[in-house]
Amino acid sequence: MNQTSRIKWSDKIIWLVFSLALGWPVHGSAWGLEAHRIVGLLADQHLLPEVRKRIKQNFNITSLANVANWADRVKYKRSQGPWHYANVLKGEMTYVQARDCADGKCVVEKVREFSEALSKSTSSHQDQLEALKYLVHFVGDLHQPLHLGNRKDRGGNKIQMKLRGRKTNLHALWDSGFVNIDDDNLLKYARRLARRVLPTDHLEWVRSDIVDWANESRKHALISAYDKEIMSTGVLTKAYIQRAKDIIKLRLSQARIRLAHLLNTRLN
Repeated sequence: MNQTSRIKWSDKIIWLVFSLALGWPVHGSAWGLEAHRIVGLLADQHLLPEVRKRIKQNFNITSLANVANWADRVKYKRSQGPWHYANVLKGEMTYVQARDCADGKCVVEKVREFSEALSKSTSSHQDQLEALKYLVHFVGDLHQPLHLGNRKDRGGNKIQMKLRGRKTNLHALWDSGFVNIDDDNLLKYARRLARRVLPTDHLEWVRSDIVDWANESRKHALISAYDKEIMSTGVLTKAYIQRAKDIIKLRLSQARIRLAHLLNTRLN
């Protein structure tokens, strides 16, 4: 079986792109399915050999891409939607747990929680397995700028936009609309991302902590996603779209390096 088959280019990806093209809202879809798979696929390449072996032997997971969207599949059944984001009060520049996630049920605190559960000796095998699957997904979510969006507009879900004359919303665009899979297949897109990362980038990115990742997303949301001109007109410009694509490529690259480092640290 080739790698493309293992990561399962599913009908859901086609549905997601088709929905966006028609202007259907894609509320709470987390990063698009393809973005999560890209993070998992590329993080695989940075796992230590012993960690990769442990993941395969202990959890029967041959690629992180295969479990990258598990958390989305169970979130409604388990009422875990809020775990995928951390909405911040409008005007606030940074994430503060006491103000933005007092109950601990947001993506920032869940990454902390499952990181600890993964390496805790008292965790059951099932708890460790689920912690791993949640982390593969939530580290990706934490790097989507509008998963640290404004509480008032539900991370951009309530902001109506137009793309090529069709109605959509700001959150849906940053989830899926700017990850270009029309011309490229998943593996080609992933390979191009892999070539963008320099050793100096790698070292810098792994020095940061979970709150840093959240605040980076918050900064990108405030400066770029909530661009004042775009918010006032509701019409996307070429410059805005290109800037969004560049930010998403950066965030996907950072997510995969940090996910691999987290797993190497917790499972080695």
